[in-house]
Amino acid sequence: MRPFRDASLQTRLLALAGFGGLLMLLGVAIALMPSAFHPGPFTADDAAALRWRVILTAFVCGLVWLSVTAISISYLLAPLTQSKAGEQAKDEFKHALDQRTYEVRQLLEFSQIVQGASRADQVFASLAHFLQSELKLAGLTILAHEPDSIPAASVKASYPADIMKPDRPFTDADCSQCPSLRQNLPRQFKPGGCPVRCAVDECITLGADHSAYCIPFNAGRKMQVVCHLMLPIGQDWTDDRKQLAQTYVNTANSTLVSLNLLAEAEKLSMTDPLTGLYNRRSMDTLMDREVALSERHGNPLSLVMIDMDCFKTINDTHGHAAGDHLLKSFADCVRITLRKTDLAFRYGGDEFVLALPQTSSTMAQQCVQKLRQAFAAVDFSSAIANLENPPTLSIGVVERSKQHGVLTLQNLLAAADLALYDAKAANRNCVRIYTPPQAA
Repeated sequence: MRPFRDASLQTRLLALAGFGGLLMLLGVAIALMPSAFHPGPFTADDAAALRWRVILTAFVCGLVWLSVTAISISYLLAPLTQSKAGEQAKDEFKHALDQRTYEVRQLLEFSQIVQGASRADQVFASLAHFLQSELKLAGLTILAHEPDSIPAASVKASYPADIMKPDRPFTDADCSQCPSLRQNLPRQFKPGGCPVRCAVDECITLGADHSAYCIPFNAGRKMQVVCHLMLPIGQDWTDDRKQLAQTYVNTANSTLVSLNLLAEAEKLSMTDPLTGLYNRRSMDTLMDREVALSERHGNPLSLVMIDMDCFKTINDTHGHAAGDHLLKSFADCVRITLRKTDLAFRYGGDEFVLALPQTSSTMAQQCVQKLRQAFAAVDFSSAIANLENPPTLSIGVVERSKQHGVLTLQNLLAAADLALYDAKAANRNCVRIYTPPQAA
């Protein structure tokens, strides 16, 4: 009941209380009336009867008056009591609304930040920051498992910085023992609860007396990620906390999936689908950058052109599957022998181009000799039956040189092609370094 909503009723109740008081006085007066009109002498018995009649009448009228007064007072105080309860409920609702508005505003800010990220590490760092600040966590780790990477297991973000044990790194085996990753379901681990806990606990400095919550998700087709969140001692994971954490993870996951798809699309546009090496389309962009860096810093740059000897004969004799196997085997040898800073391109058919930054022609010759040895050691008998002569490589090498007028990408390709032609003319299966033609 709101204050003053029933003011007319309250006025009537007050009037009724006053009427009850008058009724009590009237009853007493009526009780005294027989003594005034009593005929004859007024005896002691009459006085006693009158006294008891007055007392009884006054008692009954008093009860009526007290009841009416109590009801009136309760109706008068009810609006005040209900008003206090209403104000308290209103304050609680306003506080809950303010908290929810703040959470939505923070989620919107987080969404805008991760949507503007261009790299996955930026998304992981932002996710760790917002999870820690909004959930008031004692610690967290974001771990990823990528089977194609070395090492397969890695820490993407953590809080605090020293939460991971230096003598106990997170490994591939820990991923297989993580219940959340194996079941791909969120899991809560209460302190002092079930002895089966997350394998991450063995790799972090915070003990099992912290309530933990793990959220797994897939960031693309090949990366599994788990967020291991830990609250301060004495706190527990409520449904609201779990829902808020899951919302942050879902927002980050959508951005990570988009970045992964963009990276895969870019990779497909720049790589050869058969060998996995860069294609000719991407060579111009990447090689222009390497030439510019060589010019700016004055570092050597060597270009290698490779041709697979008798490839057409093998392809025609044993089929295209055999030819594809040769090309993929060569690409595997390239990945084994080259450095991470080197670039490998499928130039066309059975021809390949290698770019070796900060490498002289002499060093480049040593590098490709290792490549020739690795390719010669490959056993093709299981994939290509009746292969009489194992495939070999003819290689031409050129170093970027101002003295020889070999400065641009076009100059390098032309010079490497001439060196490759010399290698083929020398009965193949050899390496030749470019030498400029002598003036007549």
